[in-house]
Amino acid sequence: MLMTCVGLFFAVANSSLFTLHSSLLHAQGVQKGIASYYGRSATGRMTSSGERLHHDSMTCAHRTHPFGTLLQVHNPANDSTVVVKVNDRGPFGRGRIIDLSWGAARRLGILQQGIAPVTVTVYTPPSPLVIDSLRPAPLSAPQPVSLVQLLRQPLLPHLPLVQ
Repeated sequence: MLMTCVGLFFAVANSSLFTLHSSLLHAQGVQKGIASYYGRSATGRMTSSGERLHHDSMTCAHRTHPFGTLLQVHNPANDSTVVVKVNDRGPFGRGRIIDLSWGAARRLGILQQGIAPVTVTVYTPPSPLVIDSLRPAPLSAPQPVSLVQLLRQPLLPHLPLVQ
C-alpha cells in the first residue's frame, strides 16, 4: 500500500513537474514543432477572435496564446522569420503547433511543402526608448530671414558680391 501511494505520489509529482516545465517554456515563449497554413480559400472565414481571415494578413492560429499576442515564427530550413498576430484557435492537426495565414507561409517559404518545422517565440517589440535612441536627431527649424537679408546674399556663392 505504501509503495502504491509513493508510486502515485511520484506519478503526480512527475506530472506536476512536466506541467511546470512546459508552462515555464511556454512563459518564455519557446516552442519547436510543425507549422501548417490556411489555404487562400479560407479568406473571409470568421476566426475565433471574431476577425475575418484574409490570406495576405500576417496572422495565425495557436492553441493557448491569447488573441492579439505577437509571435515570431522562424523557419530554420531557409532562415526566414515572420511576426504574426494570434487571432484564431488551432491547429487541431496532430503534431502541429501553429497554423499560419497564407501570406505568412509564403514569406516563410513553406507553400510548396505545406508543412515545415519551425521555432515559435513570443515577440516583444523594442521599447519606445530604444526606438527613439535609434532615430536621427530632428533637424532644427529654419530661422526666419528678412527679404533684405535674402537680397543681400549672392545668387551664386562663388562670385563676389557687388555693392
